Amino acid sequence: MAAEPGSDGFRRDFSPICPAEAEQLLAPLAELPALALAVSGGPDSLALMRLVAGWRAGRAKPRVLVLTVDHGLRAESRAEAERVQLMAQAAGLRHEILTWEGDRPRRDIQSAARAARYRLMAERCHQLGIGDLATAHHLDDQAETLLLRLARGSGVDGLAAMAFRSIREGLTIHRPLLDVPKSRLVATLAAAGVAWSEDPSNTDPAFARARLRALAPALAAEGLTPRRLADTARRMRRAREALESAAAALTRESVSVDRAGFCRIVVDRLGAAPEEIALRVLARLVMAIGGADYPPRLDRLERLHGWLAAGGAQRGATLAGCRFVRAGAHVLVMREEGRTGLPEVALGQAAALVWDRRFRIAASSCPVPVTSVLVKPLGRAGLAVLKAEGLMRPIPALAARTTPALYDGERLVAAPLAATGGPFAPAWLEVSFLGATRFAGGGH
Repeated sequence: MAAEPGSDGFRRDFSPICPAEAEQLLAPLAELPALALAVSGGPDSLALMRLVAGWRAGRAKPRVLVLTVDHGLRAESRAEAERVQLMAQAAGLRHEILTWEGDRPRRDIQSAARAARYRLMAERCHQLGIGDLATAHHLDDQAETLLLRLARGSGVDGLAAMAFRSIREGLTIHRPLLDVPKSRLVATLAAAGVAWSEDPSNTDPAFARARLRALAPALAAEGLTPRRLADTARRMRRAREALESAAAALTRESVSVDRAGFCRIVVDRLGAAPEEIALRVLARLVMAIGGADYPPRLDRLERLHGWLAAGGAQRGATLAGCRFVRAGAHVLVMREEGRTGLPEVALGQAAALVWDRRFRIAASSCPVPVTSVLVKPLGRAGLAVLKAEGLMRPIPALAARTTPALYDGERLVAAPLAATGGPFAPAWLEVSFLGATRFAGGGH
């Protein structure tokens, strides 16, 4: 079916996605051992689920899990999630409903819901040993993201919008439909006779994205079509990749990363680099050490860069959950303990869990019942135990205190990243620093 004008006069492509095209779109996922799909019940994600189900038939991998998050923001949300469950099961796909519980913020509810959605899906994926999640972001989403970031005055990174693949919450996020118009996803469902749910917030003018969506026909009439906007984002990504390549090279030259989740910067090398590249390196460091999905505001990074360029006062600096401390020719970047402390979570029966958004922890066995074991920061008490036993690694005390440790009540069971070995670094416990993926160079 050729491009046709919609009810608003805006020409769209209404041709369904055929199996051969689905094969091409989903080819990057073919070698994954397991894949989770984020499916809400709207047309975009239902189309993704249908395409994956058809593509997956007859394949040995990946094994697929469909995840639907019930945010509880509308009376219909549970019924919609259960409807997705029935559709997934009919397609031969395993499905689970995750529920957002707890207090809701009064402001910016969409951002809070999005953060909760990714957190819940990531937690479940890590529990099941799944490292990849596919979402149904499409061409129109990409265009809207570019416009939103343009309105906020974003630079190259922001205008690059979404990538086909990125890292969030320790998961690799795949967006196989990012170059496909929404109209084609709707057409794919319509051709198959599949009904879908519509979220009223998608057209609620209280939200910026909905307001931009309403402007799409007028923007297209002036040449700002979703395709042209997405092409601009693609060109910005190309520029970003060039800058990131230079930042990766500078990272290898000026930064050493420790598996305990801290790093050392050679200040002179960073200071001699072009400011734009140095700022990118600092953004990588802050995201990796602080466990953030997004970099801090540019003006704050610029102030940090100025502090480093001035020699870095001995009293140090803090930014986005990180502490910067001068140590001779180096600056140490370590996780800040914070006023409320770092998280304490039960080890439980999960295959793996992510702690403090920085470490992946997997226990193949445990000498004490896992129901009584907490994962929490090593802290001062645990540090004292390691020192008394002569098993403390030669790393900064602050860095050691913020590493994950296993406690049975007040008794230290394991501290594999701070201990040199012995009983506190058992073979049955595997802990990896997720922030290492932010760096081009290897860690220790």
